[in-house]
Amino acid sequence: MSIAQPAEFHVADAPVFVTPRIVRKIDDVLSKVAGVVSPVWPLRDYVAVNPYAGLSAQSFLAARESMRSYSDCELLMPLKHYAAEFHKGNFSVADIRVAIGEVAAAGVVSQYTAEELADQLNTIGPCGVHFDDSLSPTNGDRVVRTIAELATKTGCADWQEVIIDDISKHCAAYYDQGQAKWSRPNLGQSLYESWRDSAQDDLNVEILGLSGFRQFVRGLPSTPQEAIGAMLQALAIPESLWSRFLLCQAFSVPGWSAWTKYQSSWAGGGDGEGPDFNSLLAIRMAYDVALAKLQDVCVDWVDLFDGVSPEHFPAGDASQDDIDVRYTLLQASEIGYRNRLLNSLVMNEEASRNTDTDRKLAQMVFCIDVRSERIRRQLETVSDKVETFGFAGFFGMPIEYVPLGAKSGVPHLPVLLKPKFKLREGLHETDTPIETQAIADRHRIRSWKQMWKGFQTSAVGCFTFVETTGLMYGLKLLRRALGLSGQQGDARFDGVAVQDREHIGPTLRGLNQQGITTSVQADLAEAMLRNLGLTENFAKLVVFCGHGSQTDNNPLAAGLDCGACGGHSGQPNARFAAMLLNQPYIRSVLSDRGIDIPEDTWFVAGLHNTTTDSITFYDQAEVPSHRALEIGCLTDICDTASEQTRLERMPVVASSSVSDLLKRASDWSEVRPEWGLAGNAAFVVAPRSVTQHANLDARSFLHSYDHRQDPHGSVLEAIMTAPMVVAHWINMQYYASTVDNRYFGSGNKTVHNVVGQFGILSGNGGDLMTGLPWQSLHTGSDFQHLPQRLLVVIAAPRESIGRVIAKHQPVADLLHGGWLHLMSIEDGKVYRYTMDGVWESTSSKKKDTHSI
Repeated sequence: MSIAQPAEFHVADAPVFVTPRIVRKIDDVLSKVAGVVSPVWPLRDYVAVNPYAGLSAQSFLAARESMRSYSDCELLMPLKHYAAEFHKGNFSVADIRVAIGEVAAAGVVSQYTAEELADQLNTIGPCGVHFDDSLSPTNGDRVVRTIAELATKTGCADWQEVIIDDISKHCAAYYDQGQAKWSRPNLGQSLYESWRDSAQDDLNVEILGLSGFRQFVRGLPSTPQEAIGAMLQALAIPESLWSRFLLCQAFSVPGWSAWTKYQSSWAGGGDGEGPDFNSLLAIRMAYDVALAKLQDVCVDWVDLFDGVSPEHFPAGDASQDDIDVRYTLLQASEIGYRNRLLNSLVMNEEASRNTDTDRKLAQMVFCIDVRSERIRRQLETVSDKVETFGFAGFFGMPIEYVPLGAKSGVPHLPVLLKPKFKLREGLHETDTPIETQAIADRHRIRSWKQMWKGFQTSAVGCFTFVETTGLMYGLKLLRRALGLSGQQGDARFDGVAVQDREHIGPTLRGLNQQGITTSVQADLAEAMLRNLGLTENFAKLVVFCGHGSQTDNNPLAAGLDCGACGGHSGQPNARFAAMLLNQPYIRSVLSDRGIDIPEDTWFVAGLHNTTTDSITFYDQAEVPSHRALEIGCLTDICDTASEQTRLERMPVVASSSVSDLLKRASDWSEVRPEWGLAGNAAFVVAPRSVTQHANLDARSFLHSYDHRQDPHGSVLEAIMTAPMVVAHWINMQYYASTVDNRYFGSGNKTVHNVVGQFGILSGNGGDLMTGLPWQSLHTGSDFQHLPQRLLVVIAAPRESIGRVIAKHQPVADLLHGGWLHLMSIEDGKVYRYTMDGVWESTSSKKKDTHSI
């Protein structure tokens, strides 16, 4: 690295990229940089996201090397983590031996034997990994750095921290969604324009030591693209380095980069490389160029890289030997889990076939979410009259659910999809005047709440408010702190009389006007049943059981709700699906299409509360009298199964009693109300009989599928390109937040502060937080989530699976790049899909009876 005194330059006077070639070059570079960054959704719709999605065309290790060349991001756990897992018996010397052979496909040639690696692990001992260890270590040998980092290394102030705080201040004000008392000026401007206007008057940066910053900002070009081009040339950065340098800029503020990527690609409906993301890059670069100009920091880029091309920059301070060892041990830990999982499954297709010909009391359809595994297992244990299925928790209903009296709602489907229509909430079995009055009461109540909140926080009212009501609120605060106040009122019932609350729910009103005719509704119902594999042998009751969580004082609550419903409860989807299939005209159309539903079958909607493990049924007033007895019987079965599930979960959440476990749902001081999807490790696509007798320990996504009902492979294709990808996203979010909480997590939950009603900061400044907090991954003494790449097990012919892989390049990239593992169960044998696209026969080990 060479840092010298620069010749004087002015960004405003720098040559602007006016030639068509330079314009195309800048556009191409910005598009590539945006493609690497993954978005983060707002708190209202918070869902797990794969932080590495933009790098999935590369192999796992190539992506790590690339990221380490421009950031401190880490994709592998430290060696002591694998040592701890080895000492716990989660993988063995035999697993290491197999791993050495398997990683050879990734070009990793081990310098050690399995026994030698085991000796290394024994030398380290069973020490665990703590919070600070999960923060990505400083990558001391990284070549591409921001000017702020270089300036800090020369002994200047910590400009990186100053810059991030200043950017956060501007971004928080710009994107505020009603939290701030004063709205920002200059509405309608882009992020870059708003910052440029504000920064010309803001003395903060100059007070902290960067004199002349306001004058510098006045000289910047008026658009972010022009500013980026001018600043790249002002810094004399070679064109071959533009992409890496801009990635370094983006990853110096990873949280706001993710947020502006969301604004550009999802909120705005663009392709990711839009005004918000480009604005942030221009803003971040402006601080660097100002530092270079005003603090006399100059980099000789040619000398710095000494002729090394950007594609071959060193990845950082870890030796290749260390990387290979850790990657091999990651594979070994995954092999250990793989063996235990496969040993627990019923492989023989005929043996796994359900031979029970008696009609079931109920068929219950749950989300594929790993938390459904426990309750499904307990239901089937309590009663052999209950059969369970796994399906995407939005039940194939692509809705935007509009609450009572609202004009717009929130999407209740995977975030990768867009809603097809609006489903409006209303009051069933009530007169129109009652609903009209409820809407009016709701508006009045919420307007009053807003006014009261405004008075409480106003400059004039806050002092007198505290003086007048402080004691009363002190008692309320004490009750909540002691957990004596119970669950707070549900805003969903604002304005709705108590006797009418059981009638509030989705309606079919307005669907025809949106083009969702009865024929389209029948299409939705048919697609759901066929993709589920439920087209015959219907039970007396068919229950669509969505899921949702119940927590208090939790900004990241949406992350515990249904990911398939966009971070919301699956209740509206379940109720709408049941409503459709109870319509006589829908059943008539389905009968014409080969799906005969018995007249005495009734579809019911339910909700699995994943925090308390209770199951609630909806719209029971509409259940026919001849099915009332069965509903009562099923309710008793569910209550018993819920009790058994809570007993099983008690040690997992460290609860001393069932009442303590239930209290977590309303305890506003509880940082671990439930574990969410922590521990997820596998995605099993098979008939329920394959997994029914295994305790999978809530670590597996379970999707029902019978290849014998799918001769053309269309259902398998849908599963591998949608639910499998979503499960992979979730798995990678948990993986990334565990191995690198600094870049892809949200730190310590106890110091979170909500910013702008859309995101969180750690404390009162710093970068926007993304990903999962440490308390969602670690018990405080050990990991609840073990970072492993998703293992996909599909009970289907290899030929059918291969056709899907060949047809969909993104799926092929995930498999050939080592981002997930794939196994096929065919004719009672198990096959592994290798990174070079070959199926290898494998044999399971001796039966292992402990849970997965």
